[in-house]
Amino acid sequence: MRTSSLIPRHREERAKKGLFAWCVNVPAELSDTGKRQQRFFATQDDAKKECAVLKIRRRNFGSSLTSMSPARIAEAAEAYKLLAPSGIGILEAVRAFLEAHQQRTASVTFLELFNQFLEAKSDRNPEYLRELRITRDRFPSLKDRMVSEITPQELETFLSPLTPGARNPVMRYLRAVFFFGIKRGFLKENPISRLDFAERKRKEIETIPTDKVKGMLNHALKDDLALLPYLVFGFFSGIRPDGELQKLEWDDVKVASKEIVIRPEVSKTNRRRFPKISANALQWLDAYRDRGGTFEGKVCPYSGEELRRHRTANRTAAGIQKWVQQGMRHTFCSNHLAHFKKIDELVLQSGHDSVDTMWRNYHKGVTENEAKDFWSIRPPKSARPKNVIRMAA
Repeated sequence: MRTSSLIPRHREERAKKGLFAWCVNVPAELSDTGKRQQRFFATQDDAKKECAVLKIRRRNFGSSLTSMSPARIAEAAEAYKLLAPSGIGILEAVRAFLEAHQQRTASVTFLELFNQFLEAKSDRNPEYLRELRITRDRFPSLKDRMVSEITPQELETFLSPLTPGARNPVMRYLRAVFFFGIKRGFLKENPISRLDFAERKRKEIETIPTDKVKGMLNHALKDDLALLPYLVFGFFSGIRPDGELQKLEWDDVKVASKEIVIRPEVSKTNRRRFPKISANALQWLDAYRDRGGTFEGKVCPYSGEELRRHRTANRTAAGIQKWVQQGMRHTFCSNHLAHFKKIDELVLQSGHDSVDTMWRNYHKGVTENEAKDFWSIRPPKSARPKNVIRMAA
């Protein structure tokens, strides 16, 4: 086999272009990549130094060959043969394999990663945690797979049968879980990042009709008094029903200043804010007190499955057959914007991040007349039991 001379060559065409003109041809067996290379240098001395280094490497390479067993030399030759069609050098292949092996050794299974994520988010609202568990259990064949080996193509086979309405939330949950794993060194790339979310036509925001809101409040006042403040603050103060309202305490309700303090540990966004207590909301709180409602502890004494039962019974009694997702928040925001026309104030009260998003979602959600009727919802005058005498606060 012909041996490379390792002598620098001057390239006139590169010199004329102002480029490094001294060239050293590096044979494949001395190259870091396992492929032939050309390296260029500014001066002849620099090129000669590189040649000297390569000559030492060649001598060492020859010595190492003499110390290798025939079996290893044959194995290396077979490796080169297998790699030849791909154009990948043997060093490149070995390094890639070792990196993948080290990543796999440091990785965990899909089930273990998901459970760690659930544990880290254990303080989130029950509904969110329930959706996470459903997503985890949706892919039983992935539970024992190492997360570093899960590919976008593999996930696509599970996601493609889902409707757009189901696909997008599942992808968001999986994306969060894999990013959690990346931070902990269990994988390097998020496989969800290479997949596309389903395109969905933006639907208009749905709200709860004013007569149905009134029916829900009247039913709670009469038959489920403990649920009434939950509805009042959800509809008239825009507090998130899942998570925030369930953590809210009466000490956070400042009736004298007509505002509510949403503490960071209560807020979904971990930011303090101060929703207002509207005039009609104050009247409903008066009616709640007149009926014997308590102002100690949590604003809503129900949680979990018990709260779902009470809410279902309440909206059924009001004649609502199909509940609007995020109905109370959408109803509050739409009616607040249509009636008060103060979008900056609404963004601060509701805990949203974007004026643009608020305007795009809730502008023209209801008419001004509908909003006027909404903010006029008050308890019936006969709400106070006849045997109760209202005392001064």
